[in-house]
Amino acid sequence: MNLKKVLLDPKTVLAAVLGGFLIGLFAKPLGLALFPLGSLYIAFLSMCLLPILITAIINGIAGLLRDVNTRPIFKNMALLYAVGLIIPCVIGMGSALLLQPGSNLGPEAQESIGALITQAPPEAKADGGVLGFLLQVIPTNVFEALSSNDVMAIVFLSVSLGLAIGVIDTRETEQALGLVKAIYDVFMQLYRWGIVILAPGLLFFIAGVVAEIDAETLLALTKFVVDFYIGGLILMAVLMFLFWRAVRGPLLPTLGKLSNPNMLAFMTNNPIVALPATLDMLEQNYGVDRRVPDMIIPFGIFANQHGAVFLLSFLTMYLAQIYVIDLALQDYVVIAVGSIIAGATAVGGGPVLIPTVAPILGAVGIPTSMALVVLSTTDNLIGPVRTVTSLQANITLTVMAARRGKEKPELPADPNRAGEGAA
Repeated sequence: MNLKKVLLDPKTVLAAVLGGFLIGLFAKPLGLALFPLGSLYIAFLSMCLLPILITAIINGIAGLLRDVNTRPIFKNMALLYAVGLIIPCVIGMGSALLLQPGSNLGPEAQESIGALITQAPPEAKADGGVLGFLLQVIPTNVFEALSSNDVMAIVFLSVSLGLAIGVIDTRETEQALGLVKAIYDVFMQLYRWGIVILAPGLLFFIAGVVAEIDAETLLALTKFVVDFYIGGLILMAVLMFLFWRAVRGPLLPTLGKLSNPNMLAFMTNNPIVALPATLDMLEQNYGVDRRVPDMIIPFGIFANQHGAVFLLSFLTMYLAQIYVIDLALQDYVVIAVGSIIAGATAVGGGPVLIPTVAPILGAVGIPTSMALVVLSTTDNLIGPVRTVTSLQANITLTVMAARRGKEKPELPADPNRAGEGAA
Protein backbone atom coordinates (compact mmCIF):
# COMPACT_ATOMS: atom_id res chain seq x y z
CA MET A 1 0.00 0.00 0.00
CA ASN A 2 1.14 3.59 -0.72
CA LEU A 3 2.94 5.07 2.32
CA LYS A 4 1.11 8.39 1.91
CA LYS A 5 -2.28 6.66 2.04
CA VAL A 6 -1.22 4.76 5.14
CA LEU A 7 -0.09 7.93 6.92
CA LEU A 8 -3.28 9.81 6.00
CA ASP A 9 -5.62 6.96 6.88
CA PRO A 10 -7.91 8.03 9.78
CA LYS A 11 -7.02 4.80 11.60
CA THR A 12 -3.33 5.72 11.43
CA VAL A 13 -4.02 9.20 12.78
CA LEU A 14 -6.15 7.77 15.58
CA ALA A 15 -3.43 5.25 16.44
CA ALA A 16 -0.88 8.08 16.55
CA VAL A 17 -3.08 10.10 18.90
CA LEU A 18 -3.53 7.11 21.21
CA GLY A 19 0.20 6.44 21.01
CA GLY A 20 0.94 10.02 22.01
CA PHE A 21 -1.36 9.70 25.02
CA LEU A 22 0.28 6.44 26.09
CA ILE A 23 3.81 7.81 25.73
CA GLY A 24 2.88 10.95 27.63
CA LEU A 25 1.27 8.97 30.44
CA PHE A 26 3.73 6.10 30.85
CA ALA A 27 7.00 7.35 29.32
CA LYS A 28 7.11 10.99 30.34
CA PRO A 29 10.86 11.55 29.63
CA LEU A 30 10.37 10.29 26.08
CA GLY A 31 7.27 12.42 25.67
CA LEU A 32 9.13 15.54 26.80
CA ALA A 33 11.97 14.71 24.41
CA LEU A 34 9.54 14.37 21.48
CA PHE A 35 7.68 17.59 22.29
CA PRO A 36 10.09 20.00 20.50
CA LEU A 37 9.69 18.01 17.27
CA GLY A 38 5.91 18.15 17.61
CA SER A 39 6.07 21.89 18.30
CA LEU A 40 8.10 22.40 15.12
CA TYR A 41 5.44 20.54 13.18
CA ILE A 42 2.61 22.64 14.65
CA ALA A 43 4.62 25.80 13.89
CA PHE A 44 4.94 24.74 10.24
CA LEU A 45 1.19 24.19 9.92
CA SER A 46 0.53 27.55 11.60
CA MET A 47 2.88 29.21 9.10
CA CYS A 48 0.71 27.89 6.25
CA LEU A 49 -2.71 28.54 7.75
CA LEU A 50 -2.61 32.34 8.02
CA PRO A 51 -1.82 32.92 4.31
CA ILE A 52 -4.46 30.31 3.44
CA LEU A 53 -7.00 32.15 5.62
CA ILE A 54 -6.28 35.54 4.03
CA THR A 55 -6.24 34.38 0.42
CA ALA A 56 -9.25 32.07 0.81
CA ILE A 57 -11.40 34.93 2.14
CA ILE A 58 -10.25 37.43 -0.51
CA ASN A 59 -10.54 34.97 -3.37
CA GLY A 60 -13.87 33.59 -2.14
CA ILE A 61 -15.66 36.92 -1.66
CA ALA A 62 -14.21 38.50 -4.80
CA GLY A 63 -15.01 35.38 -6.81
CA LEU A 64 -18.62 35.35 -5.64
CA LEU A 65 -19.05 39.02 -6.56
CA ARG A 66 -17.32 38.79 -9.93
CA ASP A 67 -19.04 35.62 -11.11
CA VAL A 68 -22.16 36.38 -13.14
CA ASN A 69 -23.84 33.25 -11.81
CA THR A 70 -23.45 34.00 -8.09
CA ARG A 71 -23.58 37.83 -8.06
CA PRO A 72 -27.42 37.95 -8.08
CA ILE A 73 -27.65 35.89 -4.89
CA PHE A 74 -24.69 37.50 -3.08
CA LYS A 75 -26.77 39.94 -0.98
CA ASN A 76 -29.16 37.22 0.12
CA MET A 77 -26.27 34.87 0.86
CA ALA A 78 -24.34 37.54 2.81
CA LEU A 79 -27.37 38.29 4.99
CA LEU A 80 -28.01 34.61 5.68
CA TYR A 81 -24.29 34.12 6.36
CA ALA A 82 -24.15 36.93 8.94
CA VAL A 83 -27.39 35.99 10.70
CA GLY A 84 -26.53 32.30 10.59
CA LEU A 85 -23.30 32.78 12.55
CA ILE A 86 -25.34 33.88 15.54
CA ILE A 87 -26.79 30.35 15.83
CA PRO A 88 -23.60 28.42 16.80
CA CYS A 89 -22.55 31.25 19.11
CA VAL A 90 -25.85 31.24 21.00
CA ILE A 91 -25.91 27.45 21.20
CA GLY A 92 -22.28 27.31 22.33
CA MET A 93 -22.76 29.83 25.12
CA GLY A 94 -26.22 28.54 26.00
CA SER A 95 -25.21 24.89 26.23
CA ALA A 96 -22.20 25.82 28.38
CA LEU A 97 -24.44 27.81 30.72
CA LEU A 98 -27.00 25.00 30.85
CA LEU A 99 -24.63 22.03 31.17
CA GLN A 100 -21.95 23.79 33.27
CA PRO A 101 -19.00 21.66 32.01
CA GLY A 102 -16.54 23.62 34.16
CA SER A 103 -18.56 23.34 37.37
CA ASN A 104 -19.59 20.55 39.74
CA LEU A 105 -16.44 18.52 39.04
CA GLY A 106 -15.45 15.57 41.20
CA PRO A 107 -12.79 15.91 43.94
CA GLU A 108 -10.03 14.40 41.78
CA ALA A 109 -10.92 16.59 38.83
CA GLN A 110 -11.01 19.70 41.02
CA GLU A 111 -7.58 18.87 42.40
CA SER A 112 -6.11 18.34 38.92
CA ILE A 113 -7.68 21.48 37.47
CA GLY A 114 -6.62 23.39 40.56
CA ALA A 115 -3.00 22.45 39.93
CA LEU A 116 -3.24 23.82 36.39
CA ILE A 117 -4.82 27.04 37.66
CA THR A 118 -1.95 27.45 40.12
CA GLN A 119 0.50 27.20 37.22
CA ALA A 120 -1.58 29.61 35.09
CA PRO A 121 -3.48 32.04 37.36
CA PRO A 122 -6.22 34.28 35.97
CA GLU A 123 -5.13 37.51 34.30
CA ALA A 124 -6.47 41.05 34.44
CA LYS A 125 -9.23 41.74 31.95
CA ALA A 126 -8.31 43.83 28.94
CA ASP A 127 -9.30 47.48 29.26
CA GLY A 128 -11.91 49.16 27.12
CA GLY A 129 -14.88 46.82 27.48
CA VAL A 130 -16.91 45.96 24.40
CA LEU A 131 -15.89 49.09 22.46
CA GLY A 132 -12.23 48.52 23.20
CA PHE A 133 -12.55 44.94 22.02
CA LEU A 134 -14.29 46.01 18.78
CA LEU A 135 -11.58 48.59 18.13
CA GLN A 136 -9.10 45.72 17.93
CA VAL A 137 -10.99 44.39 14.91
CA ILE A 138 -10.06 47.34 12.65
CA PRO A 139 -6.28 47.42 12.23
CA THR A 140 -4.76 50.90 12.38
CA ASN A 141 -1.55 49.38 11.05
CA VAL A 142 -2.03 46.54 8.58
CA PHE A 143 1.55 45.34 8.80
CA GLU A 144 1.52 45.33 12.60
CA ALA A 145 -1.65 43.23 12.57
CA LEU A 146 0.00 40.74 10.22
CA SER A 147 3.25 40.58 12.19
CA SER A 148 1.47 40.14 15.53
CA ASN A 149 -0.87 37.45 14.14
CA ASP A 150 -3.95 39.47 15.14
CA VAL A 151 -6.52 37.11 13.63
CA MET A 152 -9.62 39.27 14.01
CA ALA A 153 -7.95 42.31 12.46
CA ILE A 154 -6.61 40.14 9.64
CA VAL A 155 -10.10 38.74 8.97
CA PHE A 156 -11.54 42.27 8.78
CA LEU A 157 -8.78 43.30 6.39
CA SER A 158 -9.28 40.21 4.20
CA VAL A 159 -13.05 40.69 3.96
CA SER A 160 -12.58 44.37 3.06
CA LEU A 161 -10.06 43.52 0.33
CA GLY A 162 -12.32 40.77 -1.03
CA LEU A 163 -15.29 43.14 -1.29
CA ALA A 164 -13.21 45.87 -2.95
CA ILE A 165 -11.61 43.55 -5.50
CA GLY A 166 -14.99 41.98 -6.19
CA VAL A 167 -16.65 45.27 -7.23
CA ILE A 168 -13.73 46.74 -9.22
CA ASP A 169 -13.80 45.15 -12.65
CA THR A 170 -10.47 46.05 -14.24
CA ARG A 171 -7.61 44.14 -15.77
CA GLU A 172 -5.40 45.11 -12.82
CA THR A 173 -7.79 43.73 -10.21
CA GLU A 174 -8.14 40.57 -12.27
CA GLN A 175 -4.37 40.21 -12.16
CA ALA A 176 -4.35 40.94 -8.42
CA LEU A 177 -6.97 38.24 -7.88
CA GLY A 178 -4.84 35.86 -9.92
CA LEU A 179 -1.89 36.59 -7.64
CA VAL A 180 -4.05 35.95 -4.57
CA LYS A 181 -5.17 32.63 -6.04
CA ALA A 182 -1.55 31.70 -6.80
CA ILE A 183 -0.49 32.43 -3.20
CA TYR A 184 -3.41 30.36 -1.96
CA ASP A 185 -2.39 27.43 -4.17
CA VAL A 186 1.24 27.65 -3.01
CA PHE A 187 0.45 27.57 0.70
CA MET A 188 -2.20 24.91 0.21
CA GLN A 189 0.48 22.77 -1.42
CA LEU A 190 2.80 23.36 1.55
CA TYR A 191 -0.08 22.47 3.87
CA ARG A 192 -0.76 19.26 1.92
CA TRP A 193 2.90 18.31 2.25
CA GLY A 194 2.74 18.96 5.98
CA ILE A 195 -0.48 16.99 6.44
CA VAL A 196 1.24 13.89 5.03
CA ILE A 197 3.12 13.56 8.33
CA LEU A 198 0.11 14.49 10.45
CA ALA A 199 0.20 11.18 12.34
CA PRO A 200 3.82 11.38 13.60
CA GLY A 201 3.50 15.14 14.13
CA LEU A 202 0.48 14.67 16.40
CA LEU A 203 2.13 11.74 18.17
CA PHE A 204 5.17 13.88 19.06
CA PHE A 205 3.13 16.92 20.08
CA ILE A 206 0.49 15.09 22.12
CA ALA A 207 3.12 12.96 23.84
CA GLY A 208 4.79 16.15 25.05
CA VAL A 209 1.57 17.87 26.11
CA VAL A 210 0.30 14.82 28.01
CA ALA A 211 3.72 14.30 29.64
CA GLU A 212 3.34 17.69 31.27
CA ILE A 213 -0.04 16.85 32.80
CA ASP A 214 -1.35 13.85 34.69
CA ALA A 215 -4.01 11.24 34.03
CA GLU A 216 -6.40 12.88 36.48
CA THR A 217 -6.35 16.07 34.42
CA LEU A 218 -7.28 14.12 31.30
CA LEU A 219 -10.18 12.55 33.14
CA ALA A 220 -11.19 16.00 34.37
CA LEU A 221 -11.67 17.03 30.76
CA THR A 222 -14.12 14.19 30.14
CA LYS A 223 -17.08 16.36 31.17
CA PHE A 224 -15.93 19.03 28.73
CA VAL A 225 -15.90 16.52 25.85
CA VAL A 226 -19.28 14.96 26.74
CA ASP A 227 -21.02 18.31 27.13
CA PHE A 228 -19.42 19.55 23.90
CA TYR A 229 -20.97 16.60 22.05
CA ILE A 230 -24.37 17.36 23.57
CA GLY A 231 -24.16 20.98 22.46
CA GLY A 232 -22.90 19.87 19.04
CA LEU A 233 -25.90 17.59 18.59
CA ILE A 234 -28.21 20.52 19.39
CA LEU A 235 -26.44 22.69 16.83
CA MET A 236 -26.59 19.92 14.23
CA ALA A 237 -30.31 19.44 14.83
CA VAL A 238 -31.00 23.17 14.36
CA LEU A 239 -28.97 23.32 11.14
CA MET A 240 -30.70 20.25 9.71
CA PHE A 241 -34.12 21.64 10.63
CA LEU A 242 -33.33 24.88 8.77
CA PHE A 243 -32.15 22.81 5.82
CA TRP A 244 -35.40 20.83 5.80
CA ARG A 245 -37.43 24.05 5.97
CA ALA A 246 -35.58 25.31 2.89
CA VAL A 247 -35.98 22.20 0.72
CA ARG A 248 -39.25 20.81 2.16
CA GLY A 249 -40.32 17.23 1.63
CA PRO A 250 -40.88 14.32 4.06
CA LEU A 251 -38.68 14.91 7.11
CA LEU A 252 -36.75 11.65 7.49
CA PRO A 253 -36.28 10.79 3.77
CA THR A 254 -35.21 14.37 3.07
CA LEU A 255 -32.65 14.53 5.86
CA GLY A 256 -31.51 10.94 5.28
CA LYS A 257 -29.81 11.96 2.03
CA LEU A 258 -27.41 14.12 4.05
CA SER A 259 -25.90 11.13 5.82
CA ASN A 260 -23.21 10.27 3.27
CA PRO A 261 -21.25 13.59 3.17
CA ASN A 262 -21.80 14.23 6.87
CA MET A 263 -20.54 10.78 7.78
CA LEU A 264 -17.47 11.27 5.59
CA ALA A 265 -16.72 14.60 7.27
CA PHE A 266 -17.20 13.18 10.76
CA MET A 267 -15.16 10.02 10.25
CA THR A 268 -12.23 11.73 8.52
CA ASN A 269 -12.43 15.03 10.46
CA ASN A 270 -11.81 16.69 7.09
CA PRO A 271 -14.53 18.59 5.16
CA ILE A 272 -12.48 18.57 1.94
CA VAL A 273 -12.79 14.78 1.79
CA ALA A 274 -16.58 15.16 1.80
CA LEU A 275 -16.61 17.97 -0.77
CA PRO A 276 -17.28 15.92 -3.96
CA ALA A 277 -20.07 13.93 -2.31
CA THR A 278 -21.60 17.16 -0.98
CA LEU A 279 -21.66 18.87 -4.38
CA ASP A 280 -23.15 15.82 -6.09
CA MET A 281 -25.78 15.38 -3.37
CA LEU A 282 -27.00 18.99 -3.59
CA GLU A 283 -27.36 18.79 -7.37
CA GLN A 284 -28.74 15.28 -7.78
CA ASN A 285 -30.88 14.86 -4.66
CA TYR A 286 -32.06 18.42 -3.96
CA GLY A 287 -32.08 20.04 -7.41
CA VAL A 288 -29.67 22.86 -6.53
CA ASP A 289 -28.07 24.55 -9.54
CA ARG A 290 -24.51 23.14 -9.50
CA ARG A 291 -23.00 26.57 -10.09
CA VAL A 292 -24.12 27.71 -6.61
CA PRO A 293 -22.53 25.01 -4.41
CA ASP A 294 -19.44 25.01 -6.64
CA MET A 295 -18.77 28.55 -5.41
CA ILE A 296 -20.30 28.62 -1.92
CA ILE A 297 -19.18 25.30 -0.41
CA PRO A 298 -15.41 25.59 -1.07
CA PHE A 299 -15.45 29.19 0.21
CA GLY A 300 -17.53 28.22 3.23
CA ILE A 301 -15.13 25.45 4.25
CA PHE A 302 -12.66 28.21 5.15
CA ALA A 303 -14.95 31.13 5.95
CA ASN A 304 -18.20 29.78 7.40
CA GLN A 305 -16.98 27.68 10.28
CA HIS A 306 -20.02 27.22 12.51
CA GLY A 307 -18.22 24.43 14.33
CA ALA A 308 -15.33 26.72 15.24
CA VAL A 309 -17.69 29.50 16.39
CA PHE A 310 -19.43 26.95 18.59
CA LEU A 311 -16.10 25.69 19.92
CA LEU A 312 -14.67 29.12 20.77
CA SER A 313 -17.82 30.27 22.54
CA PHE A 314 -18.21 26.97 24.43
CA LEU A 315 -14.50 26.82 25.33
CA THR A 316 -14.40 30.38 26.65
CA MET A 317 -17.47 29.80 28.81
CA TYR A 318 -15.97 26.54 30.07
CA LEU A 319 -12.69 28.19 31.05
CA ALA A 320 -14.56 31.05 32.73
CA GLN A 321 -16.38 28.44 34.85
CA ILE A 322 -13.07 26.71 35.66
CA TYR A 323 -11.58 30.00 36.88
CA VAL A 324 -14.86 30.96 38.61
CA ILE A 325 -14.95 34.26 36.74
CA ASP A 326 -18.14 36.24 37.24
CA LEU A 327 -19.00 37.35 33.72
CA ALA A 328 -20.79 40.66 33.24
CA LEU A 329 -23.10 41.48 30.33
CA GLN A 330 -20.28 43.13 28.39
CA ASP A 331 -18.18 39.98 28.82
CA TYR A 332 -20.90 37.90 27.19
CA VAL A 333 -21.05 40.39 24.31
CA VAL A 334 -17.26 40.22 23.89
CA ILE A 335 -17.33 36.40 23.87
CA ALA A 336 -20.16 36.39 21.34
CA VAL A 337 -18.67 38.95 18.96
CA GLY A 338 -15.16 37.55 19.27
CA SER A 339 -16.30 33.97 18.68
CA ILE A 340 -18.24 34.97 15.57
CA ILE A 341 -15.50 37.08 14.00
CA ALA A 342 -12.57 34.80 14.86
CA GLY A 343 -14.38 31.47 14.66
CA ALA A 344 -16.11 31.99 11.30
CA THR A 345 -12.78 31.97 9.49
CA ALA A 346 -10.77 29.73 11.82
CA VAL A 347 -8.48 27.33 9.98
CA GLY A 348 -7.23 24.13 11.60
CA GLY A 349 -7.87 22.85 15.09
CA GLY A 350 -6.23 22.03 18.39
CA PRO A 351 -3.23 24.16 19.38
CA VAL A 352 -3.35 25.94 16.00
CA LEU A 353 -6.47 27.74 17.28
CA ILE A 354 -4.64 29.46 20.14
CA PRO A 355 -3.90 32.72 18.21
CA THR A 356 -7.56 32.76 17.19
CA VAL A 357 -8.99 32.41 20.68
CA ALA A 358 -6.31 34.45 22.51
CA PRO A 359 -7.98 37.90 22.08
CA ILE A 360 -11.28 36.58 23.44
CA LEU A 361 -9.63 34.95 26.44
CA GLY A 362 -7.56 38.05 27.19
CA ALA A 363 -10.67 40.22 27.15
CA VAL A 364 -12.21 38.21 30.01
CA GLY A 365 -8.98 37.52 31.94
CA ILE A 366 -8.29 33.85 31.04
CA PRO A 367 -4.70 32.72 30.32
CA THR A 368 -4.12 31.02 26.99
CA SER A 369 -1.98 28.28 28.57
CA MET A 370 -5.10 26.60 29.98
CA ALA A 371 -6.78 26.76 26.58
CA LEU A 372 -3.70 25.13 25.06
CA VAL A 373 -4.02 22.17 27.44
CA VAL A 374 -7.73 21.73 26.71
CA LEU A 375 -7.45 22.05 22.93
CA SER A 376 -4.35 19.87 22.63
CA THR A 377 -5.73 17.00 24.66
CA THR A 378 -9.31 17.01 23.38
CA ASP A 379 -9.14 18.15 19.75
CA ASN A 380 -9.02 14.67 18.25
CA LEU A 381 -12.19 13.84 20.19
CA ILE A 382 -14.15 17.03 19.53
CA GLY A 383 -12.70 17.80 16.08
CA PRO A 384 -15.20 15.62 14.17
CA VAL A 385 -18.10 17.54 15.75
CA ARG A 386 -16.53 20.84 14.74
CA THR A 387 -16.02 19.56 11.18
CA VAL A 388 -19.45 18.04 10.54
CA THR A 389 -21.37 21.02 11.97
CA SER A 390 -19.38 23.38 9.74
CA LEU A 391 -20.11 21.25 6.68
CA GLN A 392 -23.83 21.09 7.48
CA ALA A 393 -23.88 24.86 8.02
CA ASN A 394 -22.52 25.39 4.51
CA ILE A 395 -24.99 22.90 3.03
CA THR A 396 -27.81 24.77 4.76
CA LEU A 397 -26.50 28.17 3.65
CA THR A 398 -26.31 26.93 0.05
CA VAL A 399 -29.91 25.76 -0.20
CA MET A 400 -31.25 28.80 1.64
CA ALA A 401 -29.31 31.23 -0.55
CA ALA A 402 -29.98 29.47 -3.87
CA ARG A 403 -33.56 28.40 -3.21
CA ARG A 404 -32.85 25.50 -5.56
CA GLY A 405 -31.53 27.85 -8.25
CA LYS A 406 -34.79 29.72 -8.95
CA GLU A 407 -33.36 33.23 -8.75
CA LYS A 408 -30.21 32.38 -10.69
CA PRO A 409 -29.97 33.65 -14.26
CA GLU A 410 -30.29 31.16 -17.04
CA LEU A 411 -27.19 30.39 -19.05
CA PRO A 412 -26.92 32.83 -21.98
CA ALA A 413 -28.41 31.54 -25.19
CA ASP A 414 -26.06 30.34 -27.91
CA PRO A 415 -26.36 32.90 -30.77
CA ASN A 416 -25.43 30.26 -33.34
CA ARG A 417 -28.21 27.99 -32.13
CA ALA A 418 -30.63 30.92 -32.28
CA GLY A 419 -29.64 31.60 -35.88
CA GLU A 420 -30.21 28.01 -36.80
CA GLY A 421 -33.69 28.18 -35.34
CA ALA A 422 -34.51 31.26 -37.40
CA ALA A 423 -33.26 29.57 -40.54
